[in-house]
Amino acid sequence: MARLLIVDDDPDARRLIGLVLRRAGHEPLYAEDGFRALELMEREQPDLVILDLMLPGMDGFEVLEAMRQRPNLATMPVVVLTAKAQLGSAVGSKLMNVHAYLTKPVSAETLVHTVQEVLTEIQIPASRERRALEIACVESWPGCAGELLAAALAAALAEHAPTLLIDVEGNGRGAFVFDLEPRMSLEELEAGTDPTRGLGAPRDGLQVWSIDRPLGPALVDRVAERLTSQARFVVWMPGDPLGPVAARVLPRCQRVLLTFESHGPGLRRARAVLRGLEGIGIGLPAVESVWVRRWAVPEPWTEAQIRHRLNDVPIRTWPVDPVTAYRALQEGRPIHEIEPESPTARRIREWVEELVPLI
Repeated sequence: MARLLIVDDDPDARRLIGLVLRRAGHEPLYAEDGFRALELMEREQPDLVILDLMLPGMDGFEVLEAMRQRPNLATMPVVVLTAKAQLGSAVGSKLMNVHAYLTKPVSAETLVHTVQEVLTEIQIPASRERRALEIACVESWPGCAGELLAAALAAALAEHAPTLLIDVEGNGRGAFVFDLEPRMSLEELEAGTDPTRGLGAPRDGLQVWSIDRPLGPALVDRVAERLTSQARFVVWMPGDPLGPVAARVLPRCQRVLLTFESHGPGLRRARAVLRGLEGIGIGLPAVESVWVRRWAVPEPWTEAQIRHRLNDVPIRTWPVDPVTAYRALQEGRPIHEIEPESPTARRIREWVEELVPLI
């Protein structure tokens, strides 16, 4: 996967090019003019620039000249994507660092193939590889909306960068919540089948891997090794937070969202989980306790009282309407998309705003 800066003043062209490249596993960045392009090049240091020559204010030729004069941009590779009328003058100019020229309109296959050829040619060093930000969603008590949180978070993050939802609970929920079926059996995985063959894509930028029976820790390690390089965000569903699968997954994660409900057994189990995770070195600030607050259920305790019952750890409230949750499962859609202006959806957006700057 590479970071690719798309420079084009046509918003539809930017969107379509970005969609094609994201589906190919890359992370697109966008600039609508030359000035913004140079700003992003300096700040983000993309692996490759896809540059339209017909730009307002500062055209593509001027962008290339500006790059030539800046030492940190002078060797940044460029693919020129321009109208046929300008192609001759562009090629004739022998522009620096232009590795390929494409004429609009370009097919998705040609674009992806050309980008891959250039990336292979320039041999992006391993030091430029970026590790995915890995997040785990775990339930302290069965039915604490963990699958709803994982699906919503993954779908919302996918709007910003390639995202992978990996469900190793062993019951297929990660696929079912998107109205999909697990695409790989335990027998296939044990026989050595490449885990990537189990990926499904319910929407642009998001891939889902799920299985309908529990995995052993060794198989979880193989799934992680093979899949996590496919995305910038990885959302895990590892099942029992104190089980052997979670013991393999949670240490990988930069953030662990532990959902709980405020009934007596749920709080006692949440305390036990927090103690267990701390015992294996996973505690604050990586673990975030998420109180799933059911709107229609009378709540005898305040947030402060619930926090006290969890030994005063910080908690965040995630309001969940049972009717909206049922609709999400019935329609195979993430819960935050059912009522986009609800407190449920706002909390998902808050998490995404916190996580996106971390990649």
